[in-house]
Amino acid sequence: MLAGCVEKAPPGDIVVPSPDGAAASYTLYSGRYTEEAHLLDLDGEIVHSWAYPQGESWCYAELMDGGNLAVIIKELEDEFPGEFFELDKNSTLLRRIDMPAHHDFVRLDDGNTILLCREYLLNEAVYPEECMSDYIAEVTPGGDVLWEWHADEHAGELAALVPMTLPSSERDWAHTNTVERLPDTPLGQADPRFREGNLLFAMYYPDLIGIIDIDTLEVVWAWGPGEIDGPHMPTMLDSGNILIYDNGPSRGYSRVVELDPVTEELVWIYQADPPEDFYSSSRGSAQRLADGNTFIAESNEGRLFEVTPDGEIVWEWQTADERENGDVMPIYRAMRYTKEFVEPWL
Repeated sequence: MLAGCVEKAPPGDIVVPSPDGAAASYTLYSGRYTEEAHLLDLDGEIVHSWAYPQGESWCYAELMDGGNLAVIIKELEDEFPGEFFELDKNSTLLRRIDMPAHHDFVRLDDGNTILLCREYLLNEAVYPEECMSDYIAEVTPGGDVLWEWHADEHAGELAALVPMTLPSSERDWAHTNTVERLPDTPLGQADPRFREGNLLFAMYYPDLIGIIDIDTLEVVWAWGPGEIDGPHMPTMLDSGNILIYDNGPSRGYSRVVELDPVTEELVWIYQADPPEDFYSSSRGSAQRLADGNTFIAESNEGRLFEVTPDGEIVWEWQTADERENGDVMPIYRAMRYTKEFVEPWL
């Protein structure tokens, strides 16, 4: 286990850089209750921004080729139906899809998008009354739906794979928060469960991550109950291992873990010392960088930082943005992008 001794930066857009240690890159972030996104350099300076005010705050923004920005406005029951849209680098609207999107998406090479969406239904196998549930859909740029995968229809498959206990007190029984397309890895070439193109997802309340076979739309692998607590943003690394933001709402502290999905052993753990100094009970992201460092968003604290494999903090940034009530502005996710990806259009 690796632990970093944390001395948090004070509020006020403070950066604690280590030029020789932090990966040369740019950071994209969006305040959870704003309608804009910003690109930071390693000195904490905003070098580019996007905005498209509509009266509904953005849930998640991700940088596309050429400085385009794809954005989810989260579905909110009886308040907003959900929306997915794309802006160019000048914040001009390029396209919009009206779907009950939330939390995450995947842009495919052919221009289609896999969207994580919400629905309301009655399935007494997961909840005794009408509940929130999630579905995943592939849509064309014009908004045509090619296929759908509905989480409630696969609860039995999940329970057969892992000792899953459905949270009977939670109307939002799954709270799926991630969908990711698996990359080509040696593991995927050897084991079809982990092959390129399959979909990796995370469910917050059942404490699990799983993989969907893209051809059969069946759950072929799952893991997590009793091991992780309220996970977000699993991503498969080039090694075939899976990096997971392990929120820890029942534990009282967060950590980032790296899982070998074959042995189901944790091969790397980052947590603070003391553990409670790194904690976001919800939201959160972790990204493995090309140099082996890990970039982390302590989302509810509005804090972004980068650690080495040994757990040393080499870069840190604390937002000064506040919500209307004076609380710190949370950041659902933050992502790093290389200079080669950013600077040609910047």
